Amino acid sequence: MRNTLYFLFFIAFAGKVAGQSDVQFSHFMFNKFAYNPGYTGSKGAFDAIALYRKQWAGFEGAPSTMYMAAHTPFAGLRSGLGLGISSDYIGKANTNALDLSYAYRISMRNATVLSLGLSGRLEQVRFRWSAAEALEPGDQAIPFVDEASLTPNFGAGAYLRGRNYFVGLSVPRLLKSGLYVDRSDKSFNPLTSYFMGGFMMRLNQQVQLLPSMLLSYQEAAPPDVDVNLNLLFMQSFWVGGSYRLGDSVDAMAGMELGNGLRLGVSVDFTTSDLQKVTNGSWEIMMGYTFQCKNCEVSHLRFF
Repeated sequence: MRNTLYFLFFIAFAGKVAGQSDVQFSHFMFNKFAYNPGYTGSKGAFDAIALYRKQWAGFEGAPSTMYMAAHTPFAGLRSGLGLGISSDYIGKANTNALDLSYAYRISMRNATVLSLGLSGRLEQVRFRWSAAEALEPGDQAIPFVDEASLTPNFGAGAYLRGRNYFVGLSVPRLLKSGLYVDRSDKSFNPLTSYFMGGFMMRLNQQVQLLPSMLLSYQEAAPPDVDVNLNLLFMQSFWVGGSYRLGDSVDAMAGMELGNGLRLGVSVDFTTSDLQKVTNGSWEIMMGYTFQCKNCEVSHLRFF
């Protein structure tokens, strides 16, 4: 029974694997660095974040992801430098990656800043064939030894931030990842493009509205759309929800401590056919923004 479920899982997920080699986070509005190198250094202070995501809990072989990143401005806020580390497991495949990014920031009118970023990536992919259990013993289609590859990659992005809004466009992986380097179909190009945007609206002295969205496009799969709405109370804690097209409805909550530490949690309720075999997904986030005397914007930690 376990092997049957494992097989059905990959049948259901095959399209997603081809269409989404990059991981999507429910906390994307707090983790723009993972999608856009142009975001590097945009907070005007040293910022760090760590996340753990468990996709489709209760399902054998379902994805799980650990991610950590830090970025900071330098050269009088004109440039930004960042580092990201990720480890992703799905079935018998494990992907580890190291990202280094740089952004050049151009100051414009009305406190608007345009950042243009580039990133370099080193990605290791390992298939643990030795741990696989064939549905039919002796199946020659399944290798008996593990396979691994180490490949470089590059990305680019632009990020525009005003006093109360942001927009971004990026392609964080311009080359084929290690998952696809041996694919014979030369026309297949598993690149994902991202568009993000959001703004902040003050409802009263204590409450602010934070809508945001993330669009992703990949030629081998339908577009993905994440729409989020958060309410921020007293600059200290937030509650909100997201809708991921054709996949889930998400609930989230978090708090911002006075010393720059922020904590967040989200729970995704699956709306696709996978809801029959999974308990949903969940994600936890921890971030820290170092205090600064002359920050660029009052809502430093949210934009």
